[in-house]
Parts: sequence; C-alpha cells; structure tokens
Amino acid sequence: MNATNKMTIAALIAAASLTACQSGGENKDAANKQTEPMALSSSADSTTLPDTCLTCVPVDTANKMITSYINSLNGNSGNEYLYSLIVDADEMREYLNANPGVKNVKLMFAHTLEYINSGHSGQNCNTKAGKLTVILAGYDATGNYVIGPNGVMDHCRPCPTDCPSTGTASNNTLPQ
Repeated sequence: MNATNKMTIAALIAAASLTACQSGGENKDAANKQTEPMALSSSADSTTLPDTCLTCVPVDTANKMITSYINSLNGNSGNEYLYSLIVDADEMREYLNANPGVKNVKLMFAHTLEYINSGHSGQNCNTKAGKLTVILAGYDATGNYVIGPNGVMDHCRPCPTDCPSTGTASNNTLPQ
C-alpha cells in the first residue's frame, strides 16, 4: 500500500470519527473531565452539543492530518481526487435507530457502480472523485454484521465535486 493510500485511509477515518462524534474536538485533560464544547460556527444562533466522544482527536490534530493528505494531492487543480465523502446524517440515524443492535460501524472502501459499470471493475482508481466510495455497515457486540431490511448504507457524496458551498463545512479543514 503506497503512502498516498495510507494517508487517504487515515484522513477518511479521522473525518468519519469527527463526523460521528459531533464534537468540537477540544482537548481533554488527564482525567477526561467534561468541558464546554467549542462552537464550530461563528453564527450567533449556533447550538452546540455536550462532548461525549471519547475517541475524537483535537481539531488541530485533525487539521494536521487533513492538510497533510490534501498537500499530498499536489494541488488537485482539476478536482480529480477526493477530499472527503459526505454521509447524510438523517440516513445514518435512521439506519442506526432501525438496527439497535449495531455497536460499531465499519467503513469499507468500494468502487462506485458507475466506475464498475463503465468497464473498470477491479481496476485501481486511487482516490479519484466519483470512482471511490465507502459502504457503511454496522456490526453487533459479537462482531456480526447487522443488515437492515434495506441493506447497508452507500450514497456518500464525493467532495470536491459535491461539497457544501456555504458555512464552515465549505472549507477543507475545521475551524479552530
């Protein structure tokens, strides 16, 4: 596995962890004391949730990881490579609420059907937008997949081609 692929995996895992945590990413002291969450928006009407994520990384660490990956793309001037994959939170909640036995969610890299159906099945696409996605599947405490009545989640939107255009999420890194 080359360095770019390793960095991609690390960046996607970090992004998924941060998304799942819904945390401001603040540092914890040695006692893991609860602190006031940091707002991710400068908007006066923004609300924040208490920080309950025990596996989150601080925002500055996440930004270091994200920036390293983006810099490895050598500018990405044609928006050819993925910066991130976006999962609909309502769909994720619906999947998890419909399957209460899920204890963890596994993110599995996969080719998009469009890429496969255009004659590229089994061909390495690196991290090219529109060609790589993730399949999300929950598993229970005994390590068995929990397959819902509608299957497992896909439909991740590729960024830079389908990114938010407003708000702090329109940036590639997190606000500090």
